Amino acid sequence: MNQYPGYSPSRSLRARRTQPALPGITSPTTPIMTQVQLSQRTDLPQPTIKKRPVRRAQWGLLLLGLLLVLLYLALYPLFAGAALNRAYARPLLMDAFPWLSHFYWTAWTPVARGLNHIAPFNNSTAYANLLLVFLAIAFGILLIAARVASRVARERISPGEMRLLFCIILLLAALFSLIFLFAPAIISQDAFLYALYGRMVTVYHVNPYVTVPGTLPANLLHNLVPQSVGPASYGPLWIDTTLAVVIPARDSVANILIDFRLLALAAHLANAFLIWHILARLRPEARIAGTLLYAWNPVVLLLGIAEMHYDLFVILFILLAAFFYQRKAFLLGWVCLLLATLMNALVLLLLLLFMRALWKESRAMLGGHRFLWWVSILGLSAVIVVLAYYPYWRGWGLAGVEKQIRSAFVPDMVLNSLDAAVIHLRVWSTGSPAAIAWIASPLTWSIIAAVVIAILLLLGLWLVENLEFALLFGSWIYLAALVLSPLYQPWFILLPLTLAICSTNTRTTLLALLLAAGALLSYYFSLWPQPWVSQALVNIGPPLLIWGWTLFFTSTWRMTHAQNSEQVPAVKSSPRFSRPPWLSRPSWPSARRR
Repeated sequence: MNQYPGYSPSRSLRARRTQPALPGITSPTTPIMTQVQLSQRTDLPQPTIKKRPVRRAQWGLLLLGLLLVLLYLALYPLFAGAALNRAYARPLLMDAFPWLSHFYWTAWTPVARGLNHIAPFNNSTAYANLLLVFLAIAFGILLIAARVASRVARERISPGEMRLLFCIILLLAALFSLIFLFAPAIISQDAFLYALYGRMVTVYHVNPYVTVPGTLPANLLHNLVPQSVGPASYGPLWIDTTLAVVIPARDSVANILIDFRLLALAAHLANAFLIWHILARLRPEARIAGTLLYAWNPVVLLLGIAEMHYDLFVILFILLAAFFYQRKAFLLGWVCLLLATLMNALVLLLLLLFMRALWKESRAMLGGHRFLWWVSILGLSAVIVVLAYYPYWRGWGLAGVEKQIRSAFVPDMVLNSLDAAVIHLRVWSTGSPAAIAWIASPLTWSIIAAVVIAILLLLGLWLVENLEFALLFGSWIYLAALVLSPLYQPWFILLPLTLAICSTNTRTTLLALLLAAGALLSYYFSLWPQPWVSQALVNIGPPLLIWGWTLFFTSTWRMTHAQNSEQVPAVKSSPRFSRPPWLSRPSWPSARRR
C-alpha cells in the first residue's frame, strides 16, 4: 500500500519492525558514533559557547548608570562654586537640607590641595571650567550607553529581559532625577517667575497678563526675579498649573523651588515611560536607545529639573497625544495636544500637523459619522479654549491674546542667537556691506526664519499621513526655529530633542544631539562674569557643520561600497520531504473507494 510521506501512523508502525535489506545493498561498515562520542573527539572543532549578549548589556548599562550617579553627585560643589553671584537656590537649599555640604568634595583638604596644584580654584571661572568637563564626560557616557543599547536591540530579547532593561533605565533615571532635585545652585530665574505669576492670582488677586510684577507691594520674590520683568507671557493653562505649587508652599521660597522641581521630576519620568511605549510601536528596535537618550541625558536633567523649565510639561502633553493616537483614542490625543498649545503657543504648529494626520485617519469613516466627529472635536476644542482664557479675559481681551501669540513666534529681543552673533560681528567690523546689515536686522531675520518654518510646515501638511511623519516634520520645524530664532536659550532644545528621538530618524536625532551638546556650551557661557554675545558661533555653527559633514561622508561611503558589496550566499536548507503534486500521487484502490 502506498503511503504518503506525511502519514505519521504508518511511520510509527514501520519503525517497530525490521525492514528487509534490498538485494545488492550491503550494510554500512563505518561505525556510527553517538553525540557523546563526537563531543569527546579532540581532533574535531568544538562549538564555542556563546555568551548571552542581553545579560552582558544589562550589566553594562547598570555599570554606566552607576558611573553617571557618581559623576552627577560630583557636580554639587561645582554648581555652587560656578555661580557664586547668581546662586539663587544655594542659600535656600542649604538651609532646608544641611546635609548637602557633605557632598562638597572640593572642600576636602587633600582634594583641595591637589586641585590647587593643577589650577587655582579661587574664583567661579575655575569651577565653571571643571563643570563643563564633567558635563562633557557625562554626555560621552550617555552616548556609550546608547551604543550598547542599540547593539543589544539587534539580538533576540525575551519579554522578561526587555522588562528588566526598562526597569534598569527607569530606576536609574529616577536616581539621576533625585540627584538633580537637590542641586545646590540655579542660575535661571524662571521657577521664581512661575511662582510670582501664581502668587499674583492667589495672594494679590490681580490678572498676571495685565499687571506688572514690579508694582506689587511686599513681594516675597522681589529679589529673585528680574526687575524689568513684564506681564506673563506663558499660556493660561501653565498659570493655572502654578497654582498647585504656590498654594501649598505658602510663604516658603524653598518649598516653592522644591515643589516645582518635584513636578518636573514626575514629568520627566512620565515622559521616559511614554517614550518607551511610543517607540515600541513606531520602531521597536530603537526604544531602548531612544528612551535612554532622553531619560539619562544630562541636558534634560540639568535644564528640565535643576533649572526647572516648563518645557517638560509641554512635552508631557505632546507625548500623551502621541500615546493616545497610537491606540486609536484620537479625541483624547487631540485634547492633550490642545492643552499643550494652551501652555506654549508654539505647539500650534504641531497641532496643525496632528490635525492633518487625523484628517487622514478619518477618511475611513462614513460621511455622516465623519462630519459629526469633526464637529464634536471642534466644539470640544472651543469649550476648552474658552474655559482656559475666561478667568484672565477681563482687562486683557483679544488684543492681549494676539500679542501673547505674536511674542511667542516673533521674540522682541535678540540674544545668544546667530542673529546676535552677526550683529555683533557687523558692529566690530569696518566697512560691512549694507546687505549684511539688512539681513541682520531683527525684523528681516524674523521674516527669513518665518519663511523657512512656513515652507517646512506646508511641506509637512502635504506629506504627513501618520503619526511618524507628524513627529518627524515637527522635529524639523522646531529645530529650524531653534537655529534661526533671534532669541536663543539652552532649554529651547528640550522639545525638538524629544520629538527627534520619537521620530526614529537617525539623522534628525544626530542633529538634535549635536545641538544639545551646544546647549551645554551655552549653559557654560552663561556662567561667565560677562556672557559671550557671539556664543552662537560655537553653540549652533559647529553642530551644523559637523552634522553636514557627517551626512556627506556617510552618504559617500555608502555609495562607494554599495557596488563592491558582495551578496551573502543563501543558506542551504536541510533536505525535507516535499508534498508531491496531485498528478503524481497514487490513486486509491477501488476497494478502498467503496
